[in-house]
Amino acid sequence: MKEQVWKLVDEVKDFVVEARHRIHENPELGFREFETTEFIKKELEAAGIEMVPLQIETGVLGIIKGTAEWKGPGKPPVAALRADIDALPIEETTGAPYSSKNKGIMHACGHDGHTAILLATAKVLQKIRGSFAGTVKLFFQPAEETLYGAEKMIQCGILDDPKVDFVAALHGGVEIPVGSVGVYPGPFMASGDIFKVKFVGKGTHGAYPHRGSDALAAAAQSVISLQMILAREIEANDRAVLSVCQIHGGSAFNIVPQEVEIAGTVRCFSPDVRQKISERLESICTHIAASYRCEAICDYTFGIPPVINDPAETDRVAAAAFEVLGEEKVIRLANPMMGSEDFAYFLQNVPRGTIFRLGVGREIPVSLHNPNFDFPDEALPLGVAVFTRYILDVLAPEGAKFQA
Repeated sequence: MKEQVWKLVDEVKDFVVEARHRIHENPELGFREFETTEFIKKELEAAGIEMVPLQIETGVLGIIKGTAEWKGPGKPPVAALRADIDALPIEETTGAPYSSKNKGIMHACGHDGHTAILLATAKVLQKIRGSFAGTVKLFFQPAEETLYGAEKMIQCGILDDPKVDFVAALHGGVEIPVGSVGVYPGPFMASGDIFKVKFVGKGTHGAYPHRGSDALAAAAQSVISLQMILAREIEANDRAVLSVCQIHGGSAFNIVPQEVEIAGTVRCFSPDVRQKISERLESICTHIAASYRCEAICDYTFGIPPVINDPAETDRVAAAAFEVLGEEKVIRLANPMMGSEDFAYFLQNVPRGTIFRLGVGREIPVSLHNPNFDFPDEALPLGVAVFTRYILDVLAPEGAKFQA
């Protein structure tokens, strides 16, 4: 099977590189991926792949129906693969010949690679649809960076008619060398919440602070005190992060501001911890503000849920990677990640699913969301190979003849 898969991947090697360069050169922000959407549609149409219209302007749903006889129990399953297609508001500095043509926008998170891999996988699966039963759905998802794209696509009904049984995705991982993949069962990526707190006091001259109530002092004290939630109120084994990332207030060096606003993010895995942090954040800010004769207006938004990988499906991806890449290339990751991913919504709504890390780490590391990041072309065929082998494992009936 390994040799047959790689023979198929070799046939799309040039395409997957060319497609990535084309997408990288024309990056678009979330829900504005109009050219990218048209490019995807053009390539799927050229391959004879069915597409289903969506009630949103960007993003694509492709359908490939296997024609082999299903020999397993019940009805043949439906499996889905997802790639995110949006870019970031970053000015590119890679100097690559296919650098971004759109000023201030670039593919700094590898979504150009994700999209090209899924396009190439689609071409492979369409060619060998006689080797598997059931249905493959292809999710080209907009606006992952806004953390709302997955939810919007799901609201369009992409998980229904027919209902999706399995879903998988990949994301480039700079912590993993090119040529390897990383897998992690269970809670893998944290939930992502947003908080804003406005401290309202009484403005006054900087020379006479006693005549006012200092919103800036209340905000500063709160920034420090909020860290005590994690240090003294959350079980040490419960991973959580609370980061204050913005503070705004003041208009001159000699005016105590009347209003100061702080904003930040909370990341964790447990629903109970998530709830407790939100409650304690409001309580601490409110009481500190009162002690400074100020008011605290708290706005806490529960964002995307944590990514919880199904253990069995994670093992299936690991087995697929083991076969096409080799045992030494499959890394069982030691720790979950505190970053967030809206793929979590797919995992909440599909019985079994997983997301894995495709190695994009180079000898000189460049982090994601960096203006010098460029998805390595040599990693692209590996993603196609793992995706292809995974789908065959899910949908190819036992003993079916492989038709390459």
